[in-house]
Amino acid sequence: MNDVIVNSGEMIYRHNVSENIPRDAYSMHIHNAYELIYFLDGDAGHVIEDRKYKLKRGDLILIRPMSYHFIQIESQCRYERYNVQFDPKSHGVEGLELIPDSLEVVSLEGNAAAEDIFRRCDLYRKSCTDEIFFKILPHLLSELFYNIHAFLGTARTNEGAQISPLISEFLQYVNENICSPIDIGRVADRLFVSESYLFRLFKRELHQTPQKYIREKRLMMAQKMLSEGERPTDVCTRCGFSDYTTFYRNYVSFFCRPPSQNCR
Repeated sequence: MNDVIVNSGEMIYRHNVSENIPRDAYSMHIHNAYELIYFLDGDAGHVIEDRKYKLKRGDLILIRPMSYHFIQIESQCRYERYNVQFDPKSHGVEGLELIPDSLEVVSLEGNAAAEDIFRRCDLYRKSCTDEIFFKILPHLLSELFYNIHAFLGTARTNEGAQISPLISEFLQYVNENICSPIDIGRVADRLFVSESYLFRLFKRELHQTPQKYIREKRLMMAQKMLSEGERPTDVCTRCGFSDYTTFYRNYVSFFCRPPSQNCR
């Protein structure tokens, strides 16, 4: 089963069950929404920026906006997860502010009330119209966050592991200078490696290129600024693009619509 529905506000709900899922089934991506993944079955890890988490049954992953991430399938076997994408403000989800910023993976195994929330998601999904389901879902997510907050003291959290000190240093530099011109060759020199070695390491660990990482981070920043009412020409400059033509071309290629359609 791969049940995907999207409401008018870009809220996404999915319950995915697959047999023998390919190792390359998921690619690294980024978005401006929050995402929850509730992991039930499979041999997989999850990479968020420069951290990798080995997943166990009952793990809940909280992915924040502007964070590159992907599920990494370790071996082909049965795979099951729930995931929900949402914006807490526009969808009326409460309780998220109670979750520590450092928390990315927490175990719900043995938390009967939290586990029941996802079973109720399926129940309402099957028995209600999409309109009613998406009115109920924000309340279920709010209940989930309040539950996690109440039981954080006894819950098992997953600290993850750094995938590479070199990648971590590169990402830190990029994110601190994302709105300024970035010369990848010069950054590689600062890290005492060749640009080609940095490229190969990036591809191996994050399954993409440094250039793509930088470009898509800037585009996500631009989308958020546009949705807040800023002018496309101002956004172009503030997000580190050298000229409006380049910005426009990359924006349309990534979002399949011009910047003006994201303006409020």
